[in-house]
Amino acid sequence: MPKTALITGASSGIGQGTAIRLAREGWHILAHGRDETRLRRTVEAIKAAGGSAEYFSAEMGDMDALAKLAEWAIGQPRLDAFVHCAAKYTYGKVSTDRFADWDQSINDVLRATIRLTAYVLPALAKTQGSVVYICGPTSWLGWSRHAIHCALRHAQAGFAKALYEDVREEGIGVTVVHPGFVNTSRDGYDGKDASKMIQVEDIAQAIYGAICFPNTACVTEITLRPQRNPYI
Repeated sequence: MPKTALITGASSGIGQGTAIRLAREGWHILAHGRDETRLRRTVEAIKAAGGSAEYFSAEMGDMDALAKLAEWAIGQPRLDAFVHCAAKYTYGKVSTDRFADWDQSINDVLRATIRLTAYVLPALAKTQGSVVYICGPTSWLGWSRHAIHCALRHAQAGFAKALYEDVREEGIGVTVVHPGFVNTSRDGYDGKDASKMIQVEDIAQAIYGAICFPNTACVTEITLRPQRNPYI
């Protein structure tokens, strides 16, 4: 049975790039996303690259759907990696008008991270596998109009760092990845040269290296910045 990775947010961007990168190395991919049409395209791309994959559609903020996603993943013959790329972005001033959006963001980003991790840890302990979280500079900086997003990313990174201390003796690696400007549609390109941005393949390579690192050491944190200034 090939090594198997659950990758959330695999329908596009970093998640999709990582899925294809691991599949090329013989991994079986459990692809998660919200849009089934885009997920099917990811599976097709993986198969075109010579890999194997299946998909599961679920909303991160729906705790019942999240439990079913986890049940599907841990029901596989093995699970060697959980790469968590899915997240919700929220932007705006602190205001009572935004309570509903914040509550949804807490579910999508923080509660989903914690719950899904808890579900898959026993399976990862059996394989001495890896957990990877995509965070970013908002996990240590404070940006204007990003108060809630920064708070959630700070919490996500803090959870990851403490989790490593809890599971390191079980042989489970925990890695936090902080990308800079990445060439994805989510970032947009106004005022930036896409060719000078970090490419999705660069992030995928870093993730692959982290989860394939010898089990005598753990790459706990990776920060990637564009080699050249992408601002035009």
